[in-house]
Amino acid sequence: MKGYTILKRVVAYLIDILLVTFISSALAYISFINPKYDQYIEVSDKYNEVLEEYYDKEITMEEFTEKTQDLSYSLNKNGYVYIIGDVVIAFLYFGVFAYFTNGQTLGKKLMKLKIVSNKEGKELKIYNYFIRLFILNGVILRIITFIAIWFNKGTYYSIYNFGSNFSTLLELVIFLMILFNQEGRGLHDILAGTKVIDLKDTQISDAKDSKEEVEIIKPKKTNKKKSEEDE
Repeated sequence: MKGYTILKRVVAYLIDILLVTFISSALAYISFINPKYDQYIEVSDKYNEVLEEYYDKEITMEEFTEKTQDLSYSLNKNGYVYIIGDVVIAFLYFGVFAYFTNGQTLGKKLMKLKIVSNKEGKELKIYNYFIRLFILNGVILRIITFIAIWFNKGTYYSIYNFGSNFSTLLELVIFLMILFNQEGRGLHDILAGTKVIDLKDTQISDAKDSKEEVEIIKPKKTNKKKSEEDE
């Protein structure tokens, strides 16, 4: 059952990340929000052209990486609104929204999962969600990227590569901890004092406990006929 719950958590996470990414990406394409809208669109079109060449097998992976290296830097530099928006929306969605929905993002709602306190009966505060999302939802990499774009290309790539490698390592550690921890708690859960429960399992457990309780307090049937004979 634990393996099934982990799969549900992965699916819920992907749903949430795609939703947040879609919303924050849209911000960079709104001219009055992004002061570098024209430059961003121009670089974005060039990036998509190279991407299309790669998909059509007109260029190799090495050529694709070489061509998109400078474009990636320009895309982030001219689309810093997306980076800021991504961080802000992550805090609003994984933090504020999850807090007011009692630990359920849309992904977790669909997968029937819920974030709760690791201590039974304790209510989570909003800072618990903020700590959790800061570790889990790519916020650290976004902040590092935002810092990196204000440097020259060489420094940018050094900082960004460090951030990317650190983020990948962090995600691997979190996944392994979820996989082998008895309660399925990753580093983000341990630091935030949270855990994720499967509501379906909880309902089954509650129903089982209720059945056992009824069986315990259920009065035993008496043999009425035998009782009358004894009298």
